[in-house]
Amino acid sequence: MAVLKIYNDIQTEKEKNDCVLWSETAGVCFKDVDEFCASIPEDDKTIEVRLHCDGGSCIEGWSIYDRLRATGKEITCIVEGNAASMATVILMAAPKERRKAYQSAQFCVHNPWIPSWTLDYAVTADDLQKASNDLREQQEKMLNLYVERCECDREEMQALMDEDKYIGTSKAIELGLIGEVIAPISAKKVGVMKSSKSIKNNQMGKEKEIKVKASLMDRALAKLGLKNIEELAKGMDLSTSDGQTLTVEREEGEPQVGDNASPDGEFVMPDGKTIVVKDGVITDIKTDSNGSKGGENGEDEVEELKKQVAEMEEKVEELESELESSKAQAKTKDELRILNAVKIAGGEKALAKISSTYKPAGRKQSGVNATEKAESISPMRAEIEARRNGEYKKNK
Repeated sequence: MAVLKIYNDIQTEKEKNDCVLWSETAGVCFKDVDEFCASIPEDDKTIEVRLHCDGGSCIEGWSIYDRLRATGKEITCIVEGNAASMATVILMAAPKERRKAYQSAQFCVHNPWIPSWTLDYAVTADDLQKASNDLREQQEKMLNLYVERCECDREEMQALMDEDKYIGTSKAIELGLIGEVIAPISAKKVGVMKSSKSIKNNQMGKEKEIKVKASLMDRALAKLGLKNIEELAKGMDLSTSDGQTLTVEREEGEPQVGDNASPDGEFVMPDGKTIVVKDGVITDIKTDSNGSKGGENGEDEVEELKKQVAEMEEKVEELESELESSKAQAKTKDELRILNAVKIAGGEKALAKISSTYKPAGRKQSGVNATEKAESISPMRAEIEARRNGEYKKNK
């Protein structure tokens, strides 16, 4: 979006250059706006004009108005402070629904006039007549524009121009100078003031939006095989014993003969009943083959479930007992490490080779004169004992 700020007087290019020469605040001329419009990228389709201007040259003002409308872009005008005289003409470049103002903005429409300092030289009656004709022409041109773009009463607008006074946003809304007052962002739930025509347009837009949404809803319901949303609300999907889905048009309660349902066929339900649907209507509800009703069959199922639960609890106790037994028989980490070492060394056969053949003799009383008799020890066992005691000497 391209933003054009007009915050100073509307001047001719010469007047603007003179202001620069005399170090005065320069205004905005047609050339500035023309260069601005030319710089807007082609794919940028919107212009926002921000106004805080007391007016100025009629020729420049009309040129700026025409240049903005010639862009063919979507124009929005926002009055941020004052919009007086030719600034109100530039304001008309946007349609009423996109002419906006802040709450404290002011507006002034008046009949065009010639600055008094331009008459500080000798003029003839013809000069004055020509100037008067020019002013009348400009006045009629401005009035025609206001009536066309604001859709206001011609006499009421002319009376306001004759008064040459400032008005607020409420009166501006009433006359159609703007279509909306921008509420402060910090305000809580502040309503936006709009013209009656804007409100009507919004209502028409909402009705159109509702119709579009309704059309989308109709298409979605059609895919579900429903005519309206009420059918969707009433639908109750029931699961059959074999996993099918039976839709009964009932909000709550047991299906009854005469209820609309789909699809057609005979459906065996989990409670043992068989629901018969023909031509979209439940024609019969049969009990199970044993002739028992759903309620009695339900009680039998409860008893059966209780029995199954008791069996499962018994099974759990058996499993817990087996688990405790397994834990008792489980070997410690050290035991497992030793067993692995034995397996790596060659198993029980290797262990037998290095095992001791020593058999202790019957215990005898020992003493000073007592003697002990030891059985012979295998060479392997002797080496292991020597290594353990640090007495092993390798044979050279």
